[in-house]
Amino acid sequence: FVLDYLLEEVFQQQPMSIQHFLLQTAILDQLCGPLCDAVCHTPSGTGQTTLAAIERANLFLVPLDDERRWYRYHHLFGAFLRERLVYDAQVGKADIAALHTRASRWYEAEGLDHEALQHAAAAADHDRVAELAERTWQRMDSSFQTAAWRRWVQYVPEELLLSRPELCIQYANVLMGAGELEAGEARLRDAERR
Repeated sequence: FVLDYLLEEVFQQQPMSIQHFLLQTAILDQLCGPLCDAVCHTPSGTGQTTLAAIERANLFLVPLDDERRWYRYHHLFGAFLRERLVYDAQVGKADIAALHTRASRWYEAEGLDHEALQHAAAAADHDRVAELAERTWQRMDSSFQTAAWRRWVQYVPEELLLSRPELCIQYANVLMGAGELEAGEARLRDAERR
C-alpha cells in the first residue's frame, strides 16, 4: 500500500521535470543544489531551485542543516525512487552509471574522496576507482580513512591493480601497517615486477 501510495499519489502527480529530477538524484545519499546540477547535467542554480520546490511540496525531502543547503530523501521515498530508476524501461545501466560518474567527478572536485570512490564503484568503473585510490591515498591515510581506502582498492580487479605499480606500493604500505607483512611484501614484489 505504501508503494502504491508513493507511486500513484506522490510520484505520478508531479510534473515530468520533477519526476526526472527525483529519479536522477535517487542515486545520492545526500543532496545539495550544485551536486544535483552536476548529476542531472543542468545549469547552475537549477538544482537548488528544484530542491526548494520539492521541499515546499512536502515530497519527503529532509533538510540536513539549518541553511537548507543539504538534504536527503526520506528513507522509504529514496528506496522507492531507486527501485523506480532501476526498473524504468527508458533508463539503462549505462545511464545509471553515467549518473554515478557525474556524482563521482563532483565529489572529487570538492575533495570528498570517500564519496567520489563510492560513486565510481557504483558506476562499475574499475579504472576510475583505481585512479582515484592512487590519487587519494595520502589524503585518506592522513585523515584516518585507511580502512575505507583499503576496501575500495579491494574492489579493483587483480589484473588492473597489478598494472599500477604505485597503487601496489600504496596497498603494500596499508597491508604492512595492518600487520599483514607477507601480503604487503607480495604487493611490493608485484610493483617491482612492473
